[in-house]
Amino acid sequence: MYNDYFVTPAWLNSHLLDDNLIVLDASAPPPTAPYDCQQRYLEEHIPNAQFFNQDEVANKTCDLPHMLPSAEEFSQAVSAMGIDNDTLVVIYSQNNLFSSPRAWWTFTTMGCKDVKILAGGIDAWKAAGFDTQSGEVTPVKNKYFNVSRQQHNALNKEQVLEIVHEGKIQIIDARAAPRFLAQAPEPRPGLRMGHIPGSKNVPWDLLVENGMFKSPEQLKAVFLQQGVDIEAPSMTTCGSGMTAAVVLMALLLLGNHNVRLYDGSWAEWGQDNGLPIEP
Repeated sequence: MYNDYFVTPAWLNSHLLDDNLIVLDASAPPPTAPYDCQQRYLEEHIPNAQFFNQDEVANKTCDLPHMLPSAEEFSQAVSAMGIDNDTLVVIYSQNNLFSSPRAWWTFTTMGCKDVKILAGGIDAWKAAGFDTQSGEVTPVKNKYFNVSRQQHNALNKEQVLEIVHEGKIQIIDARAAPRFLAQAPEPRPGLRMGHIPGSKNVPWDLLVENGMFKSPEQLKAVFLQQGVDIEAPSMTTCGSGMTAAVVLMALLLLGNHNVRLYDGSWAEWGQDNGLPIEP
């Protein structure tokens, strides 16, 4: 199952010059430590990798971070990177699988049929002894990516409110426990404290280790400990829709394909006083 979603550094190194392969650094910083991922990319990245800025290839018409872009915005951005519908896209990040599952989910939601994550990220690449480079990378040529948006992948707040009222779909929140339990303030100003009613808490970092997901047995144990039914229809949420993709992908790895992501997450829910919350 892991091979359906991940490639190893050794595999990527042996295929790095394939004509139909594009490597993307999709790193994004956590809100508690907003360092410059693009600058880090310029200083060091996998050879020929381009930087995929998840806050730029996004819906800029709202004040929420890295919301799904329109079909036109996404197509224009990735086509300019030399990506078409036959390209194999390999995504990696600089920070322990924090942001690459979200980029994977974005590409999948936009209809990309062949997208993988580099297991262990750039740290595993360097640990394997493979070279890095610095500076900008210019795509060889523009291509055309035809978006086929999978509308069912992403939920909006109206759909989530309906899920809360009906109580038939499991809600899983990937934020750290103190934020989930309203014991710590939100890193984004102006947001209420607490969680969506009926949610279960699975902090995303319980699921990963050294830039990779833990074993299926370990993942099952974490979900069981947090009271999650790994086979139930589910939706995932977090602070901004970033680490919700980590929980979503963990459930996919365990065979649950009935999982959707709340794109706006707490950045949207927490600022709307008309929406219900629990402490």
